[in-house]
Amino acid sequence: MGKDRIFYLLQQYSSGRASKEEVEEMFGLLQSEENEALLKDLILNKKDDGEEEILLPLQNWDRMWHRIKSASFSPVRRRVLSIGWVRVAAAVMLVVLGGVAYQYFTKRKINSTMPLADAHYRNDIPPGGHKAILTLANGTTIVLDSLHNGLIGQQGNTNIVKVDAGALAYKGAASDKLQAAGEAAYNSISTPRGGQYQVILPDGSKVWLNAASSLRFPTSFVGKERLVELTGEAYFEIAKNTAMPFRVFVSPPLGSGKGGLNVKVLGTHFNIKAYSNEQNIRTTLLEGAVKVELPALSGVWRSEGQEVSLQPGRQAVTDYATQAMSVTDANMEQVVAWKNGMFRFRETSIRELMREVERWYNVDVVYNTDKTDQDFTGIVPRTQNISALLKILELTGTVHFQIEGKKIIVLP
Repeated sequence: MGKDRIFYLLQQYSSGRASKEEVEEMFGLLQSEENEALLKDLILNKKDDGEEEILLPLQNWDRMWHRIKSASFSPVRRRVLSIGWVRVAAAVMLVVLGGVAYQYFTKRKINSTMPLADAHYRNDIPPGGHKAILTLANGTTIVLDSLHNGLIGQQGNTNIVKVDAGALAYKGAASDKLQAAGEAAYNSISTPRGGQYQVILPDGSKVWLNAASSLRFPTSFVGKERLVELTGEAYFEIAKNTAMPFRVFVSPPLGSGKGGLNVKVLGTHFNIKAYSNEQNIRTTLLEGAVKVELPALSGVWRSEGQEVSLQPGRQAVTDYATQAMSVTDANMEQVVAWKNGMFRFRETSIRELMREVERWYNVDVVYNTDKTDQDFTGIVPRTQNISALLKILELTGTVHFQIEGKKIIVLP
């Protein structure tokens, strides 16, 4: 029996459209030894390159398969079985193969006897959105999400225009002839937790800011380089200008007493993740070439300077604590998933995963369990309420959650 048939039956069952005959056929197929490998490949969504995309710790497969095999079917037990592991398998497969499991969870009533009691999610939390604050050179602040599209201000000869619900553009000459080098005014754009925004710089370069991030930049580029300063995470598409290289200065964590990081480019696409509550700064190159420089330090934090050049598909990992830098291959889809409206995890620890949740949903996470070493792999849309993500995570049977106001409690 082909996997298309099994997947069809699981889709029919999870949506409540399966006939009695289809349900009997599905259970027969799921409990067949010869279909174990086929179902495992479906649930793990193995691709030609061996990559696995599913929110299911691999060590849980044997336990899940045992429970599927031990199930038995009779028409009168259908309601009970609808909350069992076969439905879990169906929901998980929809996450992986169709990306629509959240519709199942949000559009169908979940039986209160499921491991995720609806009572845990009565105070559901919506996802983040287009939110940011612009600070002008004179200190004036503008809340961007409350403004209509159009001209919102002017800095020198540069117009500031809100071009879309989540995008701001600086329109003017790339180099202001009326200003001498070093006299350019600086603006900054900051996103709160639960916000993201795009800014088009005066030279046409595009920057997407993730939640809890900020970018400081001149209102016109003058001098020998185009310099901006970043905290948090941003994706860059840089307009090429060999006469004026682009440089991103990544600010060090407050109170660290250490220097920042420089990323030098001419014209390229790259992502920088530099949150103060993450152990490493990750600079990932998608297109072109960049040079990542960790300056030498003197005094109590004395260290030798380091510099690496990246090729597309590579990532520079900088550990501020040890002042060490290494280069590794990058999972490109995972790196830019946030920009594309997705959570994409691969062998991601629960604590790292929940830090993403904290930033995007503007919540605080409390751990009421010592079991925080689980790793998860999978894809979930960032456009859904927090309960959609938490419920899917709970399907693994290794973690549970409760929402209390703006606090997410991780339970054993």
